[in-house]
Amino acid sequence: MSHELRTPLNSIIGFTGILLQKLPGPLNDEQQKQLGIVRDSARHLLALINDVLDISKIEAGQLEVVREPFDLRASIGKVAGIIKPLAEKKGLTLTVETAPETGAWTGDARRVEQILLNLLNNALKFTDQGGISLRTVIENGTLRLTVSDTGIGIQPEDQERIFLPFRQIDTGLSRRHEGTGLGLAICRRLAELMGGSIGLQSDPGHGSQFILILPAQGEPAA
Repeated sequence: MSHELRTPLNSIIGFTGILLQKLPGPLNDEQQKQLGIVRDSARHLLALINDVLDISKIEAGQLEVVREPFDLRASIGKVAGIIKPLAEKKGLTLTVETAPETGAWTGDARRVEQILLNLLNNALKFTDQGGISLRTVIENGTLRLTVSDTGIGIQPEDQERIFLPFRQIDTGLSRRHEGTGLGLAICRRLAELMGGSIGLQSDPGHGSQFILILPAQGEPAA
């Protein structure tokens, strides 16, 4: 099923990309604008499909995480490289603080990157002024990754509800950025599958901190 859903969208994204590069020939401004809308819409739909497929696999007990060595510093750099231009486009700063001992780690690199991308994208979505940050701390072999923002914050009564599938808090910003409401639910489930957790500290009107904690070298929770 995942192949049947993803393949047509990947084809649309790929072919519109070729057209936007003007490889088949020149485009006028209106054609370029409309093709950009098609590509962005296809990317958005693909992201929604990926979220639905991920949560379905998790709830069915069919999603497995791997445990293998990877370069944690490189993964953080990769994620920051994706987020930085998006932050700059909104006039926001992105600060990355990496502990000196950050390097080789054992776990699922793809899923760690997926969680960080989701948390940072969420921070961007709900922040209009100031900036966002990613801070890495390793204590007694336990990895703590904190994503902070200077955004709108989250009311106390919403702070647990946002981790439930298909739930979104009702704000003007959330209505401007519609989605499935699955991102944070997936992040928490993935963290738990890796033996870790995700916590939240938020001051309404002043920003939020999402804290991803992973056990020593990717060891499963006892």
